[in-house]
Amino acid sequence: MRLDRVSTVLVAMVVQSTLPAPALSEPVIGAGAFHMDDGRGQLAASMRVFYFRPDSFKPDGPIVIVIHGMGRTAARYRDYWEEASDRYGALVLVPEFTRENYRGSRQFNMGNLFNRDGSATPRSEWSFPVIDRVFHAAKKRFAASRSKFHLFGHSAGAQFVHRMVLFAPTPHMGRAIAANAGWYTLPIQMERFPYGLGETSLSVAGLKKAFARRLTIMLGTDDNDPNHRSLRRTDEAMRQGPHRLARGHYFFKSATDVAQRLGTTFAWDLRDIPGVSHRGSRMTSAAARYLFGGP
Repeated sequence: MRLDRVSTVLVAMVVQSTLPAPALSEPVIGAGAFHMDDGRGQLAASMRVFYFRPDSFKPDGPIVIVIHGMGRTAARYRDYWEEASDRYGALVLVPEFTRENYRGSRQFNMGNLFNRDGSATPRSEWSFPVIDRVFHAAKKRFAASRSKFHLFGHSAGAQFVHRMVLFAPTPHMGRAIAANAGWYTLPIQMERFPYGLGETSLSVAGLKKAFARRLTIMLGTDDNDPNHRSLRRTDEAMRQGPHRLARGHYFFKSATDVAQRLGTTFAWDLRDIPGVSHRGSRMTSAAARYLFGGP
């Protein structure tokens, strides 16, 4: 082979190696991760999305998006869902809300509705719309055809989920499950955000729309430790109850009462899961059975 031809081949190989990898037409079956732009306006950053794609997944199969807790352990929550994913043929997606890009509770499970100084942020910088972007990116990558996803969040992830239902419900969301949240944004104006709707832009019409979504408050009956190390103990949180189980019941009753006063459709429900404490793996099993009706 002539020297100039060898040089040309080598240059071509180097250039090719630096180009971004093409989208996979047949994604790897099993566990993996991909990166995407989270699309948050001036705050936009790369987001890693962990997934599990079972061999049994079909293009029209169910899709579950899982929101991790305050430990930001997205890969662990993906692994929690692996057995259910295999059993029910569901594609599981777990976006990773890193501490670097989603700082503290304000930018993660509170949705970044407000800046640190209390001023409202533009909707383009909210955290909730990222979920739709994850859904559409995954549909393209996995050639999926479902028009809706299910949403599950545990602990801080449950805070994210119920606030997303309140402030940014998307037509692509099917069922939403908020499991073992530590405290809640009550659907009342007399409490300021993040403990209530005070000073937010949510209208009565918006609240009615939220009440019409299929949200399940899922609570482990043994998640009743008033001294749990990560339990919020502000005055506002303590008014909701001494522990997570009590606070979940308080939130649901508050929502029920408000919906009755408004005379509007109320599609939420509450599920107590016997013998389960603050364990994401156990709540995952209960959520999968609830979503897919399995044993």
